[in-house]
Amino acid sequence: MPAATLPICWRQPEAYAKMKPILQANPGIKGVISGNDTMAMGAVAALAAANRKDVIVVGFDGSNDARDSIKAGGIKATVLQPAYQEAQVAVEQADAYIKTKKAPAQEKQLMDCILITAANAPNLETFALEK
Repeated sequence: MPAATLPICWRQPEAYAKMKPILQANPGIKGVISGNDTMAMGAVAALAAANRKDVIVVGFDGSNDARDSIKAGGIKATVLQPAYQEAQVAVEQADAYIKTKKAPAQEKQLMDCILITAANAPNLETFALEK
């Protein structure tokens, strides 16, 4: 089945509204991947309204709303982009630059994302995975 893509502008009500025609045009849909958790929440709401519990929805951000939806059986997973850690590293690097006038060795820096599922969702709090 071909993928359906629509611009949704990162908003839950728009995701909800646009998910309805996607479901009608693609009755065999198996999954939805959203660019953020807000849109995933809209997709889950549209799927619930259509009584479609068989479609897997995955978000991206690692928000508390997504955590709660995962725990309640709505969204299947979210991808935690470690925003808290990113901000912490940015402040540390800015402080080091102010003190030493030396930039980090690499301009582009990567941080691993973490898949949040029912197994680790209880440990997710405000965009950080608690141990």
